[in-house]
Amino acid sequence: MEFPVAVALAQLVPKLQTGPGWWYEIKLDGHRTVLWRTTEGVRLQARSGRDVTASWMDIALAGMDLPPGVVLDGEAVIVVDGVVSFEVPEPPSETV
Repeated sequence: MEFPVAVALAQLVPKLQTGPGWWYEIKLDGHRTVLWRTTEGVRLQARSGRDVTASWMDIALAGMDLPPGVVLDGEAVIVVDGVVSFEVPEPPSETV
């Protein structure tokens, strides 16, 4: 899979599908992020296609537990004092 990838976007439908094979999740409004585990590490991409690995290092580190080849497409959500925050974390500053 090549970087960047197209994210899955929600589509408006008149009625939800039901039956075997259909699962639904709670919709949290966050930062659309694609994670993929490569043989070398983890890469995170924003909906725009921008590499955001440095900004979401805690997610990248957790992704190291996944087997290479796994790709996840979802929302990265920051919760501060029980409330969703839209402040994008700053990447760690480099010290010299």
